[in-house]
Amino acid sequence: MRLIKSAILNAIRANVYNRKFLILFWGWNASLAFILSVPIYNSMIENLNASMLSDKFALSFDYIWYVQFRNIYETNLSQIPFLIFSTLGVYLLVQQFFSGGLIAVFNNPKKNHVVDFFYGGVKYWVRMTRVFLISLIFFAVAFKINDFLGGLITKWFLNSEDVIWEFVLRGIRYIVLICFLGFVMMFSDYLKMNLAIKDHHKMIKGIIETALLIKKNFFPIGATFLAVNIIGAIGSLGYNLIEKQIPRTPYYFLIVFFILQQMLIIFRLFIRMLFYSTGVYLFDELSAEEVSVDAQEELFKNREDN
Repeated sequence: MRLIKSAILNAIRANVYNRKFLILFWGWNASLAFILSVPIYNSMIENLNASMLSDKFALSFDYIWYVQFRNIYETNLSQIPFLIFSTLGVYLLVQQFFSGGLIAVFNNPKKNHVVDFFYGGVKYWVRMTRVFLISLIFFAVAFKINDFLGGLITKWFLNSEDVIWEFVLRGIRYIVLICFLGFVMMFSDYLKMNLAIKDHHKMIKGIIETALLIKKNFFPIGATFLAVNIIGAIGSLGYNLIEKQIPRTPYYFLIVFFILQQMLIIFRLFIRMLFYSTGVYLFDELSAEEVSVDAQEELFKNREDN
């Protein structure tokens, strides 16, 4: 427990010390959000610029206008999914760049300049991307198996009225899926750290070393990963509770709502940084302990030989 507490506290200090990167991440997310919103915004401005409906939308939503809007701008709106998927692809690839930069900075706190961050991102981007693509395969397989099991459960209880057992099995199915996805995320994070901190490209070697590290130290690694997730969940829950208390009218409450949303985004980015900072701390500590034990065994062997 002392190691877990130390990992979280040191990681929070590291995040605060490197808060300039948090601003960078927020700016990147805001830029992509702006790119995605501009086409719809322009279409709505063109449609509502000389209309009295824009004043009424703050109080209620007009579904007739929505149907007309969809029909008028059908061609423009049909391009939105492609824009979303392409932007998502760019976002995920750039996130791997950010991952390499963060690991480099957290692993060497004295070199935490923006130049060092971008140098680490460029140096480790290919390795981070390879790990990301492998994890995507596991995610896809997990969802396929989950859908397959859902279909089996539906067939088993098709002519049955045993609702309780169906609910239990479906609940277990989702719990197993969440646990598996969480483990894949944790393993991929530590695999990225292995490839970056030990500075090698050997994927098979990195997977084996990461598996052995997690196997030997599953409790501190798993508990820290779970604790960071819980912190993130508490923040999201707090946002939802506060958000429900904010009225939508008059207009100036929308500014409060916007600020609260941006605070949630920054908090989530902080949590993402916390995953890497805690991971780097634990990786260094646990790897150091392992090296120390091996060194002591080698020393005892040399003494016995002498």
